[in-house]
Amino acid sequence: MKRKKRLLFLALLLGLWALFSWPTYHYPPPSDLRKKANYLERIIRTPESESTELAALGNAEWSLFSMSYSTYAFTNMAQLDTSFRAEAAHYTQLAIGRMLTGGIAQAFRNPDALVEADSVTSVLYLGHLNLMLGCHRLLDPASPYKALHDSLSASLHRRLATAPNHCLESYPGGVWVPDNTVALASLQLHSDLTGSPYRAFCQQWAAYARQHLTDPATGLLLSKPRTRHHAAEEPRGSHLGWSINFLYRFAPALAAEQYRLYQQHFSTNFGVIRLYRERRGSYETSEGDVDSGPLILGYSIPATAFAFGNAVALRDWRNAQRLRRVIRFGSREVATPQELHYGVRFVDLSVSPLAEALLLHAETMTPWRVIH
Repeated sequence: MKRKKRLLFLALLLGLWALFSWPTYHYPPPSDLRKKANYLERIIRTPESESTELAALGNAEWSLFSMSYSTYAFTNMAQLDTSFRAEAAHYTQLAIGRMLTGGIAQAFRNPDALVEADSVTSVLYLGHLNLMLGCHRLLDPASPYKALHDSLSASLHRRLATAPNHCLESYPGGVWVPDNTVALASLQLHSDLTGSPYRAFCQQWAAYARQHLTDPATGLLLSKPRTRHHAAEEPRGSHLGWSINFLYRFAPALAAEQYRLYQQHFSTNFGVIRLYRERRGSYETSEGDVDSGPLILGYSIPATAFAFGNAVALRDWRNAQRLRRVIRFGSREVATPQELHYGVRFVDLSVSPLAEALLLHAETMTPWRVIH
């Protein structure tokens, strides 16, 4: 009898494992997405001097990402629900306004620039700004940013084409591959919108990256290419997940390859959930750094969260559901009649606007179709 009970219990466990491993991810309902967008719109609309949420980030770069990833999420939502298009365009225009003035723009200005055109050279800032301009043009064909979008795209293309490694600096002496994938996605979107020739360069860059910007041992994209300022840096989980989200926009075949290799070399499948490491083969438990966040046996929250967006983008629904479970386990919903955002489960802590924007972007990943 005891043996039968143990067998029954084991069968129940296996049944539950199979049930929870089934590919059941679906986009959140439109009503929830609208409430999440309302929260981010309020953050964007609040004057800089009054925005306690953004001030709490204490980092202009993270404020920039809050604006840019909110915009990409709004654009995804408008593709999934065309009735949201006008609101998405309005919210995006507000976010672009924050990018062009105030603390974010000031943080990336070069005080030693001799001419205005050289006052900002960071591909981190310019790539995200250009992609946001393209998103607004996609959402609103009468966008007032057309001229700026055209000129900035031309500048980025010219600089990328002549740069060592075809990668530009984010900060003086600092070159990161993930930041350059954003700029390339912005050039692809410009081509989709206007017919400009930049898409050909995007394909050339993808071919170059396969040959020169990947780790020989894994085939995965390096975090940093070798430059005169620093040695090449190995692939990192948080950087790979980030890059794949933007490769998806201009080099989908390369994105799919990188996703498969990322999963192979950096992840552990526990059946009902999947976790991703920051560094291949690392079992480190530490505070990590600004990109990885805290590490537990080598596993990284950003690496896992970005992989969620990758899985949604590439329609790997089973893996998307596993990764969504990880996020749900660590978060709790904070709802009002107009807004929906998250807190940290088990402790009374809020989630930053950056994390909210990243999650909304990830859970709505979808192609951006241009209607001419």
